[in-house]
Amino acid sequence: MAKVGFAIIGCGNIGPVHAAAIAEVNQAKLVAVSDVVPATGQRLGEKYGVDVYTDYRKMIERKDVQAVCLCVPSGLRAEIAEDCAAAGKHILSEKPLEVSTKRIDRIIAATDKAGVRLGCIFQSRFAEGPQLIRKAIDQGRFGRLVLGDAYIKWYRSPEYYGSGAWRGTKKLDGGGALMNQGIHQIDLLQWFMGPVASVRAQTKRALHEKLEVEDLGVVMLEFANGAYGVIEGSTAIWPGHPARVEVHGTEGSAYVEDGALKFYKFQKRRAADAKIEETLTMESELGSGAGDPLSSLKIEGHRRQIADFAKAIQKDCPPLIDGREGRNAVALIESIYKAAATGKTVKV
Repeated sequence: MAKVGFAIIGCGNIGPVHAAAIAEVNQAKLVAVSDVVPATGQRLGEKYGVDVYTDYRKMIERKDVQAVCLCVPSGLRAEIAEDCAAAGKHILSEKPLEVSTKRIDRIIAATDKAGVRLGCIFQSRFAEGPQLIRKAIDQGRFGRLVLGDAYIKWYRSPEYYGSGAWRGTKKLDGGGALMNQGIHQIDLLQWFMGPVASVRAQTKRALHEKLEVEDLGVVMLEFANGAYGVIEGSTAIWPGHPARVEVHGTEGSAYVEDGALKFYKFQKRRAADAKIEETLTMESELGSGAGDPLSSLKIEGHRRQIADFAKAIQKDCPPLIDGREGRNAVALIESIYKAAATGKTVKV
């Protein structure tokens, strides 16, 4: 099949990661990029030898653009996605899909109406560690799930928040340590444990007092299956630590750090477990967001997800993480913020 032509809207921090990943996908090719800051777009366009636009609307008129990567600030995506869907372009958006479920529902409605595919970047699901845990859950190896936890104890400097006027704002970031940083691990936690039934939460600004959003959040969860859980998320903890997601059941436990499997043990041992245990000291395929969010980020997770999205377009089938899956994490985080604001237990 012919390669899927991709364009990137938003060439700042994460746009280059998408470009590098697309370059490594056999089923895809980068054909154009767009950014409202001419120099930013030009820099990325020159690196990959593709056309550069400051108006994405002109770029999506091109017939050789079949899919668009949305890499603009979170709160700007709904309107752009609606334009792309109306132009018949498939959409792969960075996380979160948008800053609220209301705005996400606009994107889903637009893509449904246009008959185009919608995906949301949650590259952690594509790493080997999370895949192994998900497989063990499907096989029933954990027994009854009892506890599922996510810990995102990171650091972001004042310079990070000052690098873009949209960072740390409710309108364009949607939230802080949970919505922007912790959402990857929150997505993994729901993918492992299933939907959340109710939450209790507290959030605050522990370090970055000028933000509109939280840099510290603690959440108690009750899952629909009766299991309990905890989420701890922060960008105020120096120097930052590996992000960790744990799954515990009556017959086994496992956890990942930055997507790398670090513990994997079950009452009923299988022959394949020995080979899996040999990987427990391996480095993360994804990199770490503990300190500088981009310095150690690896493109492999994005590469795998973009390859999946390109295949979905070629075969006219849903991607592994579609828009409705992308909505789930935002819906949970909205409930967490409501619980923190009211001091009450909130049903999800």
